[in-house]
Amino acid sequence: MEEKSFVHNYKRCPECLTNLPLNAKACTSCKQKVGDADKNGLAKRAINWRGYFMLLISWTALFFYVWWAFFQ
Repeated sequence: MEEKSFVHNYKRCPECLTNLPLNAKACTSCKQKVGDADKNGLAKRAINWRGYFMLLISWTALFFYVWWAFFQ
């Protein structure tokens, strides 16, 4: 069997499915950051570093609270 490869000249926003140029960094409709397109033409979601940072701060605060409340 022969593999068919498609060349896309646009990518689609993963949130609202709007067609975007290949060099777009953010969606024009929903303003979400988008990454490179995959083999199906769907843009990858950008990594939410602020969310990971807030998660780290929250876990650290919980750890120190439990230590202060129960082990001090």
